[in-house]
Amino acid sequence: MKFSKTAKTLVIFFVLLLLGAAGWYFYKNQNANPVSGLKPRVELDDVRIDAITDSTLDLTLNLLLHNPLPVGLDVADMAYSVRMNETVILEDEYAKPFVVKASDSSSLSIAAQLKLKNLIAEVNEQDRLGNDSANYHFEGVFHLRKPFLGKDTLRLAMDKRAFVYHLPGIKVVGLNLEKFRLSESEVLLRLQVTNQNPFALEFKNPTYSINLGKQGNVLEGSNPGGTQVSKNSSDIYEVPFSVDMGESLKTGSQLLFKGSSLPFKLNFKCKLASDNKMLNDSDLNYVVEGDMADLQEFKKMIDKK
Repeated sequence: MKFSKTAKTLVIFFVLLLLGAAGWYFYKNQNANPVSGLKPRVELDDVRIDAITDSTLDLTLNLLLHNPLPVGLDVADMAYSVRMNETVILEDEYAKPFVVKASDSSSLSIAAQLKLKNLIAEVNEQDRLGNDSANYHFEGVFHLRKPFLGKDTLRLAMDKRAFVYHLPGIKVVGLNLEKFRLSESEVLLRLQVTNQNPFALEFKNPTYSINLGKQGNVLEGSNPGGTQVSKNSSDIYEVPFSVDMGESLKTGSQLLFKGSSLPFKLNFKCKLASDNKMLNDSDLNYVVEGDMADLQEFKKMIDKK
């Protein structure tokens, strides 16, 4: 079988085309970008709550940074944010430089303070919707001291599904004055403690005081040991207060009432214990303000002394 001159030319052309494509494929594999397809990633290993007040949370964010690149990452500083669903609950900067070595992983602990306003608003919204879990999104913008592949910033993010965490709620609901009538040295403060979490809490060695404005801390108390608070509960607890029967307390005219109630400020401090790693061993320091009609009866009893 004989090929025409045109057919031979076409065969030679396609053979050369195939050889060229094979050569290009071989060259590309031999000279490929060594970092193609490799990207650092961030992982939020855990979050520890160090201290809780009525308006802030002191947190420690423990990050894991994974760098699969053949060169190290020399980071000058980092801006970061945490969102609960679409609500920004934390936004701050980490100003210390650090290095993540080539083909290595490194841990980074960040101390931060979270304002409770946005967090509480989002938790309340999820409660309204009946959701017991939420999406938590961490994003960090890493500013590099040594640019890499023409870039001086690196943006990393991660998402995690977790509980809708609730902070323990403490509300003053009244005074039990029976012991004071008998001993003139002790009253029982009735507290409503609410724990909406699916895990129990323990208030360890709580101390507390009631401040009555110009009178200062006129009621003080402590409860050595621990007070167990069940999961998904809202119960009334009575805690003992010792009473300072000094001259300033006897002067009933110095206790300034609003109508039938006396404004007060409760200072409550303890260490939290829990099976939940995030809340365990955190310091609770609540300031609860309010007014209480029971204090009027307390005032009348003092005035008679």
